[in-house]
Amino acid sequence: MDASEFVFRHAGGCLIESPDLPAPPHAADRSWRWAATVWADQHASDGWGVLEWLPGERGWELPMTTAIGDVVEFGVGWINTHGETECVRWWGWIERCSLRALVIVGPYDHPLHASNAARGVVDEVRLSQLSAPDIDDVVASMLGDGRPPE
Repeated sequence: MDASEFVFRHAGGCLIESPDLPAPPHAADRSWRWAATVWADQHASDGWGVLEWLPGERGWELPMTTAIGDVVEFGVGWINTHGETECVRWWGWIERCSLRALVIVGPYDHPLHASNAARGVVDEVRLSQLSAPDIDDVVASMLGDGRPPE
């Protein structure tokens, strides 16, 4: 699958643009949309933990814990003419974030595929944090004369 980049504008911690999802047939008054951060969770019934984003003034409130590499689900649900719940959804992962934009790569047909695609960027971010000056100073002071502590 080819990944596409979706750039969503946000302001004041609120996502104000969202991806287009197919409109539910004949259910405009009985439909709902959502956005959520999801993560692998072995204790959840379907294996995925969910933090649903709260509705905002012009979209959804971005959770304070939003980070590069997070998997995001966008969905729309409706009740069909037989009274059954249906939904359409897709997943992406946060590649970049600035004061004005959140860049999400997707769509993916399953959160695991989005999570796997994000792995390289997440690993890069984690590795870049290992050689920060404050960590290097702590390691140098622990080593003292160059010998590992006993």
